Amino acid sequence: MIRTSERGDFKHCQWYWWHHWQNGLTTPRVPTWSWFGTAWHYAQEKRYPPGTKRGSLADVIDAFVEKCDEEHRMVYEKGGDLDQEEAHDGIELGKAMLVAYVKHWGEDKQWQVIHTEQPFQIDVRHPTSGRLIAVYCGTWDLFVWDRFDRVYRLVDHKTRASFLRDWSHFEVLDQPGSYLWVAPEVLVHLGLLNKKDAIDGITFNMARKAMPQAVAEDGIKYTQPKKSDFVAAITQATGLVESGGKPFDKHTLKSLALQAKTLGLDVKGKPYTTQPAPSFARYTTRRGPGERVRQAQKVIGEARHMEAVRRGKLPLMKNTGEHCSRCPLFDFCMLDEQDKDRAQEYAATMLVKRDPYADHREAMETKGGIIVEGDE
Repeated sequence: MIRTSERGDFKHCQWYWWHHWQNGLTTPRVPTWSWFGTAWHYAQEKRYPPGTKRGSLADVIDAFVEKCDEEHRMVYEKGGDLDQEEAHDGIELGKAMLVAYVKHWGEDKQWQVIHTEQPFQIDVRHPTSGRLIAVYCGTWDLFVWDRFDRVYRLVDHKTRASFLRDWSHFEVLDQPGSYLWVAPEVLVHLGLLNKKDAIDGITFNMARKAMPQAVAEDGIKYTQPKKSDFVAAITQATGLVESGGKPFDKHTLKSLALQAKTLGLDVKGKPYTTQPAPSFARYTTRRGPGERVRQAQKVIGEARHMEAVRRGKLPLMKNTGEHCSRCPLFDFCMLDEQDKDRAQEYAATMLVKRDPYADHREAMETKGGIIVEGDE
């Protein structure tokens, strides 16, 4: 099998790919990003059942907490030192994010959900001999009809530590390319799509792992309004310069706030110099027919490269750099540099073996996984 994340790991560091994806080695503790992301996906599945009606906030939060499986770990916001002020209990953070998510996106009536959580497998065959060399597998989150744009789209939920200013790299990412390559065949097989229908693209529905901050409806965070702000707003709205026989600036802050409320005015202070980063973002990428064919060719090429490494025809390479300290197998890797026997002892005592495809196998069984068998 080959998964999208596995493809990324192989290109990032073959040594890690070999020990994690081929040997199943990992740390005993499930990484925070893993269980948090799994719980977020489970909550979104409850939020978006087929149709246009959305799951209740209470049910969505309950689903998130249930999937956390009593994981009470700190999740750190990106930026600054990792001190206690920037750390949040993972469950409480997820609940706060879900409340803000529902408030931000509302009922999402433009999405008519047709199908959810579709696991798939597709044969990857040698381009000349036709020999089966791998099975590409994955799961997309939603298949929707966009009622505003009048197009079919896939949707993929993601949580991120931070947001970028430029999302254009999504135009070359393997995940959207591979999903848009496979999806038409799977959806036609399910009877959800006709051969003449087209999928417009895939929308990444992203949430930033950070406590949402209070902002106005225009998305800007303001200071608390002062007397001068109320005076300016009331004067502009009424054209008056005094109330009750005295100038507005002679009134108390409480009195001015009451008058503003009576007039239906939403008075704000000054915008903060530093505004909070967005909590949620969506980016849609589209791939033309040629790009989708190219994705299939890339999967074939990567599968052949992996096969050559497995057979010892190509050496297993390490990609070292600053990123190494964040790798779950970093200690194992360092020992491997120093003494391979000690490294194997470390792996036998400190690491565990897990099937990296176990969740996919389970999804194929429980969620109606589709197998696309390529022709020889």
